[in-house]
Amino acid sequence: MPEETNPTFHLGLTMAGAVSAGCYTAGVVDYLFEVLDLWDRAKKGTVPDIPKELVPKHNVVIDAMGGTSAGGMATIMTVLYALNGKINPVRDIPEDPRDHYNVLYDSWIHMDDDEKLTFEKLWETEDLENGRLKSILNSTAIDNIAKKAFRDIDDDLDFEQHITENLPEFVSKDLEVLLAHTLLRGIPLSVNFRTKIARKNKTAPKHNTFEHFLMSHFKLNHGKAVDESNYLWLNPYHADHANKMTLSTISTGAFPLGLAYREFDQGQFTDDYIRSIVKRIIYGKFGTRNPDENGQIDLNNFPSLFESITVDGGAINNEPYREVESILKKRYLKKDSDYQDFGMIMIDPFPDNDDIKREYKKPESLVHVIPNLIQTLWNQSKVKRKEMLEQYSTDYFRGVIYPRKHFTKADGSYSSRDKNPITSASFGAFGGFLDINFRVHDFFLGRNNARNFVQYFGSFPYDPTTNNVHPIHESWTEAMIEKFKIKRTVDGKETLFLPLVPDLNLVIENKKPGENRYNYTFKEKPKYNPQGLIRLKKKINQRFAKVIESVLMEFEKSKAPKKANPISNEWLDRIFKPNIWKRIKSGVANGILKVFKKPVKNGLASMATKSVIKMALENLEDMGILEKPDS
Repeated sequence: MPEETNPTFHLGLTMAGAVSAGCYTAGVVDYLFEVLDLWDRAKKGTVPDIPKELVPKHNVVIDAMGGTSAGGMATIMTVLYALNGKINPVRDIPEDPRDHYNVLYDSWIHMDDDEKLTFEKLWETEDLENGRLKSILNSTAIDNIAKKAFRDIDDDLDFEQHITENLPEFVSKDLEVLLAHTLLRGIPLSVNFRTKIARKNKTAPKHNTFEHFLMSHFKLNHGKAVDESNYLWLNPYHADHANKMTLSTISTGAFPLGLAYREFDQGQFTDDYIRSIVKRIIYGKFGTRNPDENGQIDLNNFPSLFESITVDGGAINNEPYREVESILKKRYLKKDSDYQDFGMIMIDPFPDNDDIKREYKKPESLVHVIPNLIQTLWNQSKVKRKEMLEQYSTDYFRGVIYPRKHFTKADGSYSSRDKNPITSASFGAFGGFLDINFRVHDFFLGRNNARNFVQYFGSFPYDPTTNNVHPIHESWTEAMIEKFKIKRTVDGKETLFLPLVPDLNLVIENKKPGENRYNYTFKEKPKYNPQGLIRLKKKINQRFAKVIESVLMEFEKSKAPKKANPISNEWLDRIFKPNIWKRIKSGVANGILKVFKKPVKNGLASMATKSVIKMALENLEDMGILEKPDS
């Protein structure tokens, strides 16, 4: 049909940080891809159970995706799933959760489970054998998950042809993907304070701030190589580019302290790339290669051959929706138009609604102020000022999919809301690592919530009497409208809505939108038997003992005199030169310390082990998913 009768709506997906709850995000994407694929096949007439008269003809295409931390990892798994070309949704709970389905399910449900479970591997100590402490937990399992996902390396593959033959029609061949990172070394940004009289003085002072936020900006580019001074190529099949994608993927999820920090050098991001991406970050415009057209950004103090340690992008930006949104705006924003043909969907396993209701507790001393200060700095780094202002300036579509689960009465009607719907939220958001059944539950909750969003909430008003009809619905027949319509009361008035994406499962199942709203694949949340955690007590204790030993070794190294400061060391020797009695006491103290060093280390390790197990059990109990001990 002519283009004007088949309008295209363009989507951006943002996947927020989630730690172990990436399994929820994976479930959401699994369902979204299922309905988009089903719709595409129905338009081609290859689904016998769906009459053509019930198949809307407009198109929905995903043009941009972005994520942070586990959301960034899920974003890349989504890309791999799309490029594979075989949409294989997980519709039913597997009898064996270790069965293989697609890269979304396999990466987030199986993780690195084999004869040893992933959670046990987090407490292995082989990563500490060289004495270099990179994280509290062993992050080898994270590397292994990434290696399994990026397993289809083939340098001889014709990537352009592969895209033509395999990429689903609902994914743009010019897809752009953003992953967030936090650099521990800042990129200097200069602010010029020269006065007119000192204008020609090259030594006039500049004020420097430091940008610690960075993004991996990938472009699919129709399968053709990109200008690597500005972008990274979204190509998981050719080794060099797959390696860059892998490092960006595990780096965005390098949870501070808990998981291993990563390192960026010129092999990952060249100086030219960093200069280019920093300009897009400052302007907040990722749809333009160089938004700094007038050369206003001064990067003259930028250090050459830049390299830095990097940690979880969520330390600065946990939900990069504005960045993804900017790509869509550049491509599709129409001025003076009543209807925009693009929109954003954010998948957020941990929305911050509960923090709003949390009662304020005033710190009573410095001991309580310090953790509050750390939380304050962390929250401040993630403030969404521009996003708050821009939410009122445009009328394009926005939606969010987040964990919701409701209890129902015997007749199936609504009863109450589950306050703890997602099991991975337990254990400080590491709960998903504890039990594969938690991950399976949350995966299917994601699918159920995505179903409700697609069928019910992801919709536009439809009122032909007032000409309030979005262009994608102008060609809908009465049969389509009758099948997919939603009636909702808005501002006291009953209003008709039609969905952005028609879920043709409703046709196959002969159901109405919202009819399944309170039905969940998992009726009850799985309960956790802590025997598995208890069996790991010794291993957890050994890990903490090794961590403490590594910290003490680093402390001992730091006490060694620095050769670079000989004068200072001479003064220190004079000031703190011990007399005979101090030497005797010092010797005795050092002897005592050596004798008690091991017991102290083991004692601290035991305390840390007990704290971890106590935190996990209490958190699981508070959420109502902890089994009672046998009487």
